[in-house]
Amino acid sequence: MKRMMDSIVFGFFCMSILGTALNSTWLQILAGLFLAMVAIGAHNFAHLKHNWRTYCLDLTWASSFEFRISHVFSHHCFPNTILDAELSLFEPILEFLPKANKNWIQRHGPIVYNHVLYSILFGMAFLTRWMRVIERKQLLRPEFLLVWFHLALCLVIGSDMTSGLTSWFTTQFTSSYFYHLCAFNSAHHTPSIFHDGDEARKDPDFGLCQLDAVRERSDSLIRNSLFVQLVVFGEHSLHHLFPTICNSKLKYIRAVFEETLEEFGENFPAMSSWDHFKGCLEQLRRSSPKSIEERKAEEAKFSSKSK
Repeated sequence: MKRMMDSIVFGFFCMSILGTALNSTWLQILAGLFLAMVAIGAHNFAHLKHNWRTYCLDLTWASSFEFRISHVFSHHCFPNTILDAELSLFEPILEFLPKANKNWIQRHGPIVYNHVLYSILFGMAFLTRWMRVIERKQLLRPEFLLVWFHLALCLVIGSDMTSGLTSWFTTQFTSSYFYHLCAFNSAHHTPSIFHDGDEARKDPDFGLCQLDAVRERSDSLIRNSLFVQLVVFGEHSLHHLFPTICNSKLKYIRAVFEETLEEFGENFPAMSSWDHFKGCLEQLRRSSPKSIEERKAEEAKFSSKSK
């Protein structure tokens, strides 16, 4: 998996250099797609012991330091609850929890404005971070400078300042779009998945509560390809149970994981990527809590089952 990650990083730099040198918008967009895969791949390494691949996320407008706080400490401990920073950070623009006071725009607007939001979320975090650094409310960490290295690279290779800046912005906005398109639509947000406000288990077993807040994807391409899993947050159920195990090793415990679920009569049906995408919009529209029985009824719609 390390070689896969290194190859993606190399591919990003190749596409960025070519896109800037040739002033090709399509190659710059491709570089942005590679950079999004770099950022998603860095997620795996952010959970492991200290390693340089974690900092690959800092090639984007995001921050590995902030990610480890919002994702590792908050999201993984309290997925889909009011303590999950990966929900609260995007409120009130994105209201994933079933709240009765959602207005019409919050319920139906995301089908349109999500695609703009996905593109600018990294940029919003970037501006906020550097404003805090300038105001001396945030320490300047060395890895914060990596994204400026990418800008310097674009300016040096570009035919002029405008083309260099255009390449940098195109790549960064594209990476933000594809990263968040995958992040919000891959595992956590459909009406059949528990969200704070829904009926919770009477016996709050930590592992089962983790599984209540996530659903695996049934697509064979994702289930059977380690490379694809690396760049689309694959094996997400097992990842939430064993976050500090490298994604490349999770396949070795899948069989005993499924046997244990069967032994205790638990079932978490996998869903296709398209069902996750539609389900995310349905969840954003949802304004009323669901009981456990209602969520199970939602799951019954899916013909794809975990294997």
